[in-house]
Amino acid sequence: MGTTGTMGLLLAAALLAAGADRRDEVKPPPGGYRTSWVGNSFPGDGGPNGLGYWVQNGADEVEVTPDGTVLAGTDWDEAGRCVGLYRDGKVNRVLLKQEGPGVKETAWGWNTGNGALAVDGPDIYVANKGKRLLHFTWKPGDIDSASFADERGLPAEAVGLSARGGRIAIAYAGRLEVRDARNATLIREATVPGLKDVALAPDGTPWILAGDAVGKLGPAGPVGPCEGVGRPSAIAFGADGRLIVCDDGPDQQVKSFDVSGDRPRLVATFGEKGGLRAGTPGESRPAKLYSPRGAGTDSDGNLYLALGFNGAPVGTLVLRSFDPKGALRWELANHAFVDTYGFDPESDGRVVYSRTAIFEVEADATAWPPWRQRATTVDHVTFPADVRASTAMSVQIRHLRGRRLLYGIGQYGGGFQLFTFDGPDAHLARPAGKVTAEGETWAWQVAANGDVWHGDAPNRTIRRHAFLGWDADGRPRFETAKPESWPWPEDFELVRRVHYEAAADTLYLSGYLKGESIDSWGVAGKTLRRIDGWAKGPRKDRWTTKLPVNPEGEGPGKPLSPSSLAFAGDYVFAGMVKPDEGKQHVHILRTDDARYVGSFVPGPEVGGNAGWLDMPYSMDAIRRRDGEYLVLVEEDWRGKNLLYRWKPPVP
Repeated sequence: MGTTGTMGLLLAAALLAAGADRRDEVKPPPGGYRTSWVGNSFPGDGGPNGLGYWVQNGADEVEVTPDGTVLAGTDWDEAGRCVGLYRDGKVNRVLLKQEGPGVKETAWGWNTGNGALAVDGPDIYVANKGKRLLHFTWKPGDIDSASFADERGLPAEAVGLSARGGRIAIAYAGRLEVRDARNATLIREATVPGLKDVALAPDGTPWILAGDAVGKLGPAGPVGPCEGVGRPSAIAFGADGRLIVCDDGPDQQVKSFDVSGDRPRLVATFGEKGGLRAGTPGESRPAKLYSPRGAGTDSDGNLYLALGFNGAPVGTLVLRSFDPKGALRWELANHAFVDTYGFDPESDGRVVYSRTAIFEVEADATAWPPWRQRATTVDHVTFPADVRASTAMSVQIRHLRGRRLLYGIGQYGGGFQLFTFDGPDAHLARPAGKVTAEGETWAWQVAANGDVWHGDAPNRTIRRHAFLGWDADGRPRFETAKPESWPWPEDFELVRRVHYEAAADTLYLSGYLKGESIDSWGVAGKTLRRIDGWAKGPRKDRWTTKLPVNPEGEGPGKPLSPSSLAFAGDYVFAGMVKPDEGKQHVHILRTDDARYVGSFVPGPEVGGNAGWLDMPYSMDAIRRRDGEYLVLVEEDWRGKNLLYRWKPPVP
């Protein structure tokens, strides 16, 4: 489990437990633990960088081949899967890459970060963000067979691609080109204001999405708009020759049009009308769609579609396949970017909230995947400005006087955005205000009773913004005008984290003492202190300890403080920013004396893989009624949260 001399030095000065004078080496905690995960259909195993199994962070569009392969494209995936290939519920292990001698980096993901892609038989085309058109060849149906063939330049970033019969249509913002795919000879061009997407019909005619209209591009310009579409987001032709339009408007459906006549005729719709708002609002059901980003059919009539807010790579991607009768064949998902989930404190660790969803954690260790989505909580149609649709967050959920309140804090701290659920069984949450501060602030906590603590408040103070209840519109009220306030301990130069536990009247502060150098922005700092009797007295410093570090986190000889601290029961968990010698560590200290207990590293269940902890609040922890500890850890590299399960032995 990563025990080396170098890693032993990690704890040389970092774990000054009460009375301890020896140098502990990193070790697993007593009783052992296991690694699980939440939020991705795959665990992220399968190999190191460039290889492996996970669903990508998002998809702006998809292409579907006759054999039922789904190609999903995005401009960013943290681990480089900017073109994902999915078939029969499986994902490609070998990533598409442009690499080799002399290759210059023009886009993320080995140059595959893209604004559009297309497939035509054995040829895959990727219009990357660096204005290059990459050409790959593959054996149709073999999702690990793609290899780079060649590339050529583009005059601008493409927003749409379609390929058929040796021709490729390239949509730019305001202009369309149709070229011979082999030699790039220009066949046709047209000026099209507001152009967003293009699809070549079986007869080679371009159909376009421009603004909020879909129609055929005739010799004199667009004709025959498709009616009955509120907000088209993508177009494609199915294997049966029908035009498929994704409607991200109020209907939240996929619509099929017969385009054989003079005007398009709506002949079929798929998905419950209203999407997430149909039936029980927010409840997860296969035919309840949200923000459809692309769709297509295979030669057997199976439907494939991609869902994801705004098409952005922010961890809201769901891929589904349905048979011709509408039954779900398979579903794959990525529900995390730089996100940290939060345990429902009333669920004994069985229910987990993300910024956009509610999950149930499976008790059965053999379940695959070991989680299930219960609901989606964002209604982007009713609340289009809801930041959860586009911004990653760490979240906490609290049950307060008959309602639930979701608190979300971002990668740069600053306080909490608030979202309320309007009933005890409601799934959809709505924006409900915020508790924030101006300037650079990092020390924030949601207490068990819903109070918001701010540890680096103005004038070197610690403030408590008490939860005061709900107003007539169901919005939470906090004491922001005259919060309780206390000065920092005199020997602290900077406070970076705060954690208060009312049951014991104990406050934990981390940061930098006077004389300690500040190693980086946003991290937890070098020192952690426990103070008893904080609010009621008498106050007493229980202990002060140095926190673990990444030995060379900021470069040779430049250690880096932890990203995050999480408190539960008898332990504090310290998550490190970067992996050391290939292992991402979460170190465990006792809360009674700060003694080092052991460390978690990702286990074989997830291939031993994990990336950096990017969020200042990148963990959440809970002690279950049976004494088991569950610890959620941000793992944005392969789009999920790790879940460590540990039951310390009874003394």
